[in-house]
Amino acid sequence: MVEKDQALARRAMSYKVFISSTRRDIDVARDVARRLEEAGVKVFPVNETSVPEETAAASVTRSLREADEVIVILTGNSVNSPWVLSDMGAASGPHKRVTPLVVNVEEPEIPPFVKDYVRFAELPAYISALSKRATELKAQPV
Repeated sequence: MVEKDQALARRAMSYKVFISSTRRDIDVARDVARRLEEAGVKVFPVNETSVPEETAAASVTRSLREADEVIVILTGNSVNSPWVLSDMGAASGPHKRVTPLVVNVEEPEIPPFVKDYVRFAELPAYISALSKRATELKAQPV
């Protein structure tokens, strides 16, 4: 049974998630990244460039392009951030799964175009579903 779980985790690791957040929400982003990685999902580095000499903007653009799924953290700090909202739009263009993660924001504060979202309290169930989805997608023959 342990070998089967390890094999599923390896498959899920090829599914990549990008987390969009403001610098003020870096602790939340790192917490989400840690939880995803513990579930066996590969996460792009949070607020770091992974290629030497790459600008932050170039890193975000590349990560958005390479990601299979994007989580956008919406807090009081970011709900009106042009950068976070831009990431959301850029990820939606290539028809990627985009999941807003709402943290301590009340319904009236959420932008009207954000229809489906996950509340922070629902994060464990979301991560479980994401891990399962990642494993199933990556297990399919190409």
